[in-house]
Amino acid sequence: MKFLRELWDALIYFLFPPRCPVCREIGDEQYRLCDACEKKVLRLDFYDRPPAPINSVMRVTKYRDGSRELLRKLKFDNNLRVVPAMKKILDGVSNRAEILKLLSGVDFAVPVPLHAKRFSERGFNQTELIFGEWLTKKNIPLKNLLIRTQSTPKLYGLGKSEREKVLSGVFAAIESIDLRGKKILIVDDIFTTGTTVKECAKVLKSLGAEKIFALAFAADFGDNFDKHSNALKSR
Repeated sequence: MKFLRELWDALIYFLFPPRCPVCREIGDEQYRLCDACEKKVLRLDFYDRPPAPINSVMRVTKYRDGSRELLRKLKFDNNLRVVPAMKKILDGVSNRAEILKLLSGVDFAVPVPLHAKRFSERGFNQTELIFGEWLTKKNIPLKNLLIRTQSTPKLYGLGKSEREKVLSGVFAAIESIDLRGKKILIVDDIFTTGTTVKECAKVLKSLGAEKIFALAFAADFGDNFDKHSNALKSR
């Protein structure tokens, strides 16, 4: 019986070998990035100029190469097969000191919301898919406190000033809630100019939130990131 099971496993591996979701090289584990892609993608660090009223912004990966490919497949192709790879990336950094410190004082997390029309078209909020299960493992509740009141054009390709005009006043609280004394983590799939999370943070701050942090699966911090500093930002 054991021999037959091993033979079956070997046949499945031969026919459907586990591959890196980015470069498609054969690997050791399904949905896992190969070592080369992981080195290109992983970049657990802080943004050196978090936009007020956000206290700190951390990214898990650079918005380059593999992470960009994964996100584009998820957002534009509705390819849910890349989600396990993203979850594995998050699991891989779960016990890093930076993550543990970031989450240690957080009361709950809030995902950046989609407009109802976009949600209906896509069928899911990609940020919830990426972070939901991982936050549950970390005992951090994920609360949908915000709504997107207007359907906005896709932000891809827009500069900071254009995004600020498009997103100004777009987010609102689902209901009146007292957030005084609360420390909240905003999670988003991509951080580029910071305009989206900043607008979300404004709403949370107006409800009394004491501190607001942001965690992005991928971000391109550009020249504003101090590459020579590995110190954690004070909170």
